Amino acid sequence: MSEDFKSIYRLINYLGYQIECFSEIDSTNLEAIRRAKSKGIDNKGLVLVADWQAQGRGRWGRSWQAEPKSSLLASVLVKPELDLKYLGLAPLSAGLAMAEALQGLSGFEPGLVWPNDLYGKKGKIAGILVESVLEGGELKFLVIGSGVNLLQKKTDFPEEFRAKASSLVEEGAKKINREELLYQYLFRLDFWKEQLKAQNYQSLIEHYSRYDIIKEKEIKVFRDNLQITGTAMGIDPEGRLRVKIKGKELLFNAGEVRMIREDNDAFGD
Repeated sequence: MSEDFKSIYRLINYLGYQIECFSEIDSTNLEAIRRAKSKGIDNKGLVLVADWQAQGRGRWGRSWQAEPKSSLLASVLVKPELDLKYLGLAPLSAGLAMAEALQGLSGFEPGLVWPNDLYGKKGKIAGILVESVLEGGELKFLVIGSGVNLLQKKTDFPEEFRAKASSLVEEGAKKINREELLYQYLFRLDFWKEQLKAQNYQSLIEHYSRYDIIKEKEIKVFRDNLQITGTAMGIDPEGRLRVKIKGKELLFNAGEVRMIREDNDAFGD
């Protein structure tokens, strides 16, 4: 078990979460899903943190690779407390919570790419993967996984990811440690979970928009084997991406489309 996070056990427990730390694991998200299916959760939620993951994953099955202790690798297992109509706001709230935590600790303001990837000027610094756990066809739990690059240099990333990947160090941000970031992230995640529970959806959308770096930019998305080009217009009250295409506005759910990155884009998938 990793020792690095023991200094904040009490703080995280104070927030109501149980925390477990691993030196290595296949995937914190996979372990959280296993726990949800076998034991559920006794507290407000379960936080799993790892120094290293053998099978770290991002959206669309992409891998997430990081040297031991170079990134914050964590998953939060919670029970959903919002109307399922607005479930699309859950990943947005997680991305916003991480952006706020990073800015508060490092002074660096990341940009958000819908639904919840975080970018700097040199590439992607963090990704969040939200997965659902179903029982009998009903949604029982959400697993919110996050990977944040903290200490890597460009040369530390695998060559195939090097052009698109970045880190706080690469962005010239103030160095922060994983323990502080985890606590502040959970603190902000709690805040936005409570806002969703109270149905303060507009507040979330307004705060998310402050970090949105694709709004009013031309983007390309891929859906149903078709590449679509349009202008991002922000998000709607249910967390869907609004895209203007040939004078008409279409709405996209996070699970049905993916961004298509061009080499000169400031964002990507």
